[in-house]
Amino acid sequence: MGNPADSRSNVPNSASAGANKKAVGFTTRGSWQSRISSHEAFSHDSIDHLGYDWGRVGDPNVAPIRPLKVLIPETLDEVVRCIKDSNALGEKIIVRSKGHSSNGLVLADRGTILLIERLNKILEIDEKTMTATVMSGVVSAELDDVLAERGLGIPIIGDHNHITVGGFVSVGGISPASHRFGMFIDTVSRIQYVDWDGNSGWCSATENPEMFNKLRAGLGRHGVIVALTVKIIHITKYSTILRNEQTHYRSVDTFITGSSKYIYDPGEALYERGVYVEFKKSNGQAVGIGQFSAYQPLAPSAYAKVRNSATYGYLHGIGYIAGKLPTKMDRLLKYIGITGVLWSPAYASIKNIEFFTDKILDSTVGDPTRMFIVLAPLTRYAELFKESFELMREFRDRYNCMTFVSVYVKSIKSPYLAQGREDQRFCELMYYCGITPKGMTPEVLEELAARFDDVTIKHGGFRYMHSRTARDPERWAKVDPNTFYARNGQAASINGRDPRVRLPQPLERTTAGAAGD
Repeated sequence: MGNPADSRSNVPNSASAGANKKAVGFTTRGSWQSRISSHEAFSHDSIDHLGYDWGRVGDPNVAPIRPLKVLIPETLDEVVRCIKDSNALGEKIIVRSKGHSSNGLVLADRGTILLIERLNKILEIDEKTMTATVMSGVVSAELDDVLAERGLGIPIIGDHNHITVGGFVSVGGISPASHRFGMFIDTVSRIQYVDWDGNSGWCSATENPEMFNKLRAGLGRHGVIVALTVKIIHITKYSTILRNEQTHYRSVDTFITGSSKYIYDPGEALYERGVYVEFKKSNGQAVGIGQFSAYQPLAPSAYAKVRNSATYGYLHGIGYIAGKLPTKMDRLLKYIGITGVLWSPAYASIKNIEFFTDKILDSTVGDPTRMFIVLAPLTRYAELFKESFELMREFRDRYNCMTFVSVYVKSIKSPYLAQGREDQRFCELMYYCGITPKGMTPEVLEELAARFDDVTIKHGGFRYMHSRTARDPERWAKVDPNTFYARNGQAASINGRDPRVRLPQPLERTTAGAAGD
């Protein structure tokens, strides 16, 4: 059925006048938990925000890169008009949503930004085909809440309550359920787009498949995503409680060995994730601890529901006040939150599993943080983990540029990453590192990103391109999962430029990334 609505103004999509209209809704159905922010110090809803991306979390003192012009289309026709007008003026467009990229993808230095936030209508929820068609600026968490009213949901959702579907499909999209459903792009069946000549259309695996493959994880190089159709499933995320089969590890080696069992064979686990954290003490010794959670099916239980409400109420309380206290208290609270992540609750609703760390930790509290994310063949999990972790240790010790090193791991089954190969099994290693700004100079950051890219290439992996990569075009082409698909459709190059290679600097047309998986 058609159900278009504007999540902010309740102004319906003009193409569906007379349809039953309903607001998109808000995360956790408008409760106090919906107001938890994992970046209390930075607002998405400000003019100032347009001068920054997620790299600001890694360097709070970074100078802004402000646009001169901001385009805010609300319809397909207005997107076409924006592109044609910009072409006539000789202007390049940077497509931006919430600005979660930390790789320089959504910044326009005195240039033009096309902001997709007002492309935020839900166009159709079709329970016969089990799909939802939405505009690209719809926030995935808010779409999920509308679906929840019908006992439905999207299978892959990010752990951040500001991620738009357009940004998610432009980078990939990963969740604790990716071992079952793949990346978000694997659940998208159709995309409506406008190319850089102002031509619009729909594409899918059978309808203009070259464009379809290039737009997915394409970082906006091949056009503006206006709307998309995504798979939905029958699921009750707020009321279904799962049991957390949790294991702890005291060293990185035992964590790699232990987590390999779950990564390779999830068994009956419906959701899974692992994390290892290492701190370096003042005496130079390192201390670390890891845990892996495999969330198993559980028969309905009043006891489990009470435990879920009580433990997550406590953890979300930490997240709610994080960033609002004096500095020393905020730092202490962050360490308490990290403890809550490492000793996660024994029972959890699906929604609490999906929005786990984002509702507990504030990235703007305490040490600045940066992400480095690799997607690699599952067969290379142990070797890649060891080599990349040693790389982080090397830089931490040589440059004194990190206060802690943590790495989150997930298993992924993805036809898109497989690129036609039979083996579709991959893994994500998301490094989330505390940064010492004096040590992490721009030169050190570039060297680390390049070395991290080299490790990725060595093991046949890809980078999650919204996290920091090297600026070298040869490395970029090798670690970008979209390169394969762009090479198979070179006829659609951007204004004569080769779409295979795109560097964040100098800035070119790109699209917004997502925070985390």
